[in-house]
Amino acid sequence: MRRRTVMLGGLLLSGLVFSQVLVPVAVTAAEPPPLIPREVLFGNPEIAGVDLSPDGTRIAYLAPYEGVLNLWVRDLDGREEPRLLTRKTDRPQQGARWTPDGRFLISSRDAQGDENTVLVRIDPSTGETVDLTPPSGVLARVNAADRDVPGELVVGLNDRDPRYHDLYVLDIASGERKLLHQVDDGRPVAVDRLNGEWHPYLRSEELADGGVVYELRLPGEKEWRPFLQFDFEDARLSGPGGFTRDGQWLYGQLSTGEDKPRLVRWSREELERCTTDCGFEVVHRATSGALGIAMNTIETGVPSVLVETDLRSQRFILDPSLRSDYDALERLAGSNEFSVFDRDRKDRLWLVVVASDRQGEQIWLWDRDRRQHQRLFSVQPKLDDYALASMESLDLKARDGRRIPAYLTRTPLASDGPQPLVLVVHGGPQARDYWGLNRTHQWLANRGYHVMSVNYRGSTGFGKAHLLAGEGEWYARMQDDLVDAVGWAVDQGIADPDKLVIKGASYGGYAALAGLTRDPTLFAAAVSEVGPSNLRTLLEAIPPYWAATRINFDRMIGVGSVDLDAISPINHVDQIQRPLLLGHGANDPRVSLRESESIAAAMTARQLPIDFVVFPDEGHGWANPRNALAWAALEEHFLHQHIGGRVEPFGDVLKQSSMDWRLRSLPTP
Repeated sequence: MRRRTVMLGGLLLSGLVFSQVLVPVAVTAAEPPPLIPREVLFGNPEIAGVDLSPDGTRIAYLAPYEGVLNLWVRDLDGREEPRLLTRKTDRPQQGARWTPDGRFLISSRDAQGDENTVLVRIDPSTGETVDLTPPSGVLARVNAADRDVPGELVVGLNDRDPRYHDLYVLDIASGERKLLHQVDDGRPVAVDRLNGEWHPYLRSEELADGGVVYELRLPGEKEWRPFLQFDFEDARLSGPGGFTRDGQWLYGQLSTGEDKPRLVRWSREELERCTTDCGFEVVHRATSGALGIAMNTIETGVPSVLVETDLRSQRFILDPSLRSDYDALERLAGSNEFSVFDRDRKDRLWLVVVASDRQGEQIWLWDRDRRQHQRLFSVQPKLDDYALASMESLDLKARDGRRIPAYLTRTPLASDGPQPLVLVVHGGPQARDYWGLNRTHQWLANRGYHVMSVNYRGSTGFGKAHLLAGEGEWYARMQDDLVDAVGWAVDQGIADPDKLVIKGASYGGYAALAGLTRDPTLFAAAVSEVGPSNLRTLLEAIPPYWAATRINFDRMIGVGSVDLDAISPINHVDQIQRPLLLGHGANDPRVSLRESESIAAAMTARQLPIDFVVFPDEGHGWANPRNALAWAALEEHFLHQHIGGRVEPFGDVLKQSSMDWRLRSLPTP
């Protein structure tokens, strides 16, 4: 079975639509709700990474073995005992996907967070594992798979030149690979199964101004020819996605001339005779800022279900034959949301995840022939024992009038009046926050804090204008949006102005450092995880394989038009007046450890309060739940010390992690 995921306009969640903003009244409880243990929120799930075999008889999944997530396989009918395939003891096993014939599972690993990914073949009967790509120093990517050649994958490897990924046809059984296309010019190439052969059909190039050009080469053509060109304003939201199975239609997304995206398609007949003037059909014109394909027809590859996402999501069913299935699933989900995330090759069995802002994820099986559903798993059943807080959708306004989409979760511990508030800033920054179950929101609300997440300008998913409004606005209007959202919460009597904390990871960590240095009296404290402090050194250390998209990153930061020193928190440490909790993975390839080390040293030299921890076996974030639990324990004790709130005792959680506590201001646990 060919498995191609076409994501247009960013990562999308499917679900039901609510046209109004729901703002519930804060709950006042006679007795405080029980403390939700950190282990329940951030520890190992009962099950994760579920993948259905192409014949619909088995599932592969991750589940704990001796406290570490490992790969298992079981028959879907459950008549035989699950089989353990891996035995990781230190770092969790990565998820796995079935090959199109169900003969093998394909997984991956890296070296303690360095993101140099190795593709691994796993035998689902014996658990035998074989490395299919170089075991170190190379980032391997799966570019294409097709059910017509179930024993092959097209993979990209940067083994020849760390900047570029050459394409190889990989024989899964033997491990042998044959060069398909060598990238000598830095132009990434897309490959597809056309006319019965693997064919590199599209290549792209970033222009000096941040625009993108695409060149096309159809089967039988020897030379690349011009196809599409987008300026910087449209390049992030426009481009081809992939061919249908018969090779007769090329689908893609366009935002040219409009703020919202359009799903379009080009006919093969048109592509064979046109150049830069290729005519296209509009399949769907979105009214929200993000558009994604939730389902393709298995036999043809034609999009059958679309999803638009603004603050909430809306589903559009293009194939009428699916209406009865989706009606049945809507009845099953009730007030919750659902998404179909896997199917067998015959399209008879669907795996469906059901969840909401107040319910943990449940995995169901939908049998289309029998019109029956069966609950298979709860991802974290212990979470189902607790009453969770609702997440509100907010449409706020920035000081210049720009819309700020945001989410707010109120603590169930709140009495009347302003409460402590934690602002959680998403990374990217070309990413976004979503409505739904958010474990960080639930954790902090349970500890006694209101929690807010803000889709500041520069975030994806809210239209072209919202994204581009972030160009050159690091430390400026992007930070203003965060401050304005917090100001709204204070003005509304929701947040206590003396008990505000800003926290985040990656760009969110940068925003936390900016919060301390740019607005030194606004926040009572800050938490920065893998956050850059110096944009010059950040850009110097960018991984070489980002070369093809580096121009976009530079332009959004404002390289050449903005003073990088002026927007680097490291140069404003003398403004810091409030405490900082700082965490970093020693092997982070995106934001070097020195970004945290430098600001920690500068704060120490000024005798400013700081806690600084390093995880020697992590990269850009915490992959090991033991480390994630230790970090969460430090965070909640740090918050308790500076703005109150409840805490769960440390216990042995710090000892069980790899954490190196380099600088300490918190009391010793």
